[in-house]
Amino acid sequence: MDIEIRLAKVRGFCAGVERALRKVEEALRTGPFPVYVLHEIVHNETVVAGLRERGVNFIDDPAQAQSGTLIFSAHGVSRAVEEQAAKPGVKVVDATCPIVKSLHRRMEEFAAAGKTIVLFGRNGHREVEGLLGRVESPVKVIESETELEDFLKTADKSKSYACLSQTTLNASDVERMTERLKSELPDTTAASEVCHATRERQEAVRELAKSCPVILVVGSLQSSNTRRLCETARKQGVQAHLLANASELKTEWLTGVSCVGITSGASAPEELIQELCNKIHQTQKEE
Repeated sequence: MDIEIRLAKVRGFCAGVERALRKVEEALRTGPFPVYVLHEIVHNETVVAGLRERGVNFIDDPAQAQSGTLIFSAHGVSRAVEEQAAKPGVKVVDATCPIVKSLHRRMEEFAAAGKTIVLFGRNGHREVEGLLGRVESPVKVIESETELEDFLKTADKSKSYACLSQTTLNASDVERMTERLKSELPDTTAASEVCHATRERQEAVRELAKSCPVILVVGSLQSSNTRRLCETARKQGVQAHLLANASELKTEWLTGVSCVGITSGASAPEELIQELCNKIHQTQKEE
C-alpha cells in the first residue's frame, strides 16, 4: 500500500535562522579569518557539521577568539559575553534573532522600571541564559504550570511584575500561563509572546494532525522549537516521532499507515525533508 506523504505548509528555516546563516556565509566570503561562532549558530547538527567542514570554528568561550571574526548565535548572548568578545583584532558579528533582540530590550526596560521579572522558559537553554544575562536584578524562571502555581502561592501581590517568555515554547501553554499569572497578580505587564514563526509551525502541525495519524518531525533533539512540534502533534492525539535525519526512520512507524505528515524545526534545512521523503518511498519499494 502506497503511503501518502503530506508536508506541513509552514516548516523549516525561520527568518531568524536564515539571517544568522547569511551572516556566517558572508564571513566565510569576506573574513577576517579565522571565522568563529560562539556555540552552535542554530540547533541543528547537519547545519553545524556542514559549516565546520567549510572552516567555521565553533567555540564555547569568547576568549578562544583572539583574531578574525566572532559571530554570536541566533539565540543571543549576555552583556558579559558581549564585553568579553570586544577586543582589538576581532570583528564581532551579532546574529541574534531580531525577535530575541527585542526581548533583550524589554527585559532591560522592565528591570530599569523596577519590575519583578518572571520568565517562562527552560533553564539552561541558550536563549534563556542570554536573557538572564541582560539584567543584574534577579529573574524568576518558570518552566511549567506546576512551577507557576508554586510561585503564585508566595508571590507578593503588592509588587509590580513583568513576564516574558522564551520564543520557542508551546504558544498555547504560554498564553495559558500568562493569563493565570495576570489573574493572580493584576499589576503585571505581559510581553510573553511566542514568536510568530514558532506559532505558525505549531498551527501547521495541528492542521496536519487532522488527516495524518503519524507525524514525523525532522530536527535536532537539542532544538526547543522542534521538541514543541512533537508535543503539539501528540496533544492532537496522533503519533509523533522526532528524527535528526532520514537514517533514523523506523519502518514500524509506518506499519498500517496510509498517510504520514512531515514537518521540520525552524533550524532544519529543507534537504532533510526531501531525504526523508525519498527514504519513505524507497522503503515502500523494498516491501
